[in-house]
Amino acid sequence: MARITIEDCLRRVKNRYMLVHAAVKRVRQLREGAEYLVHSPKNEDIVVALREIAAGRFSIEGKKSGDLKERRRLEMTKSKREKVTTKKIQTTAKKSAPEKTAKKLASPEGPVRTAGIKKEYLEGGKLCKVTFRLPSMAAPGAKSVSIVGDFNDWNTHANPMKRQENGDFEISLKFEPRKEYQFRYFIDESKWENDWNADKYVKSPLGESDNSVVVV
Repeated sequence: MARITIEDCLRRVKNRYMLVHAAVKRVRQLREGAEYLVHSPKNEDIVVALREIAAGRFSIEGKKSGDLKERRRLEMTKSKREKVTTKKIQTTAKKSAPEKTAKKLASPEGPVRTAGIKKEYLEGGKLCKVTFRLPSMAAPGAKSVSIVGDFNDWNTHANPMKRQENGDFEISLKFEPRKEYQFRYFIDESKWENDWNADKYVKSPLGESDNSVVVV
């Protein structure tokens, strides 16, 4: 099997930034159970993703019908897994200390990490401290990043993020639990980026892009 190169992929995408974005997105889909679009046995997910991009089988630059079908299939698979997990938790809760367990599930305490987003429930579950982190590879060379969402009326200057020593940008905010919040990252006052580890994505009312969603 021929060795895949970055140059092979760049024939299909505009630049290296778009390539990184596409590769990360496809790897996440593969790890959630997506079927291979090319024959690539015994390879890591990142290699499979790059082969699919180089072959023109996967792209984030257009809204192809195949991409939409794949997204719907992944959403259905994720929904089924969540239902099974919820049922197991409920069954376990009934078998051991039902009242205390139910209370803990309704008002969790302590840190909970969902991929790259850290959630910590405080005051018996009355508040949720959410730490957002935008990795440097998503904003190479960025000088400033703000998190913008419905929680701050999409104000691009309300919540600037702090740059870390490794180049990542981070911020912690407190939210009311049992709600969903849409957001995006605003980079150098000119570019928008989604969170690659968001709980889900919804169609933006403005343009063709999606908004990231965090569920607390």
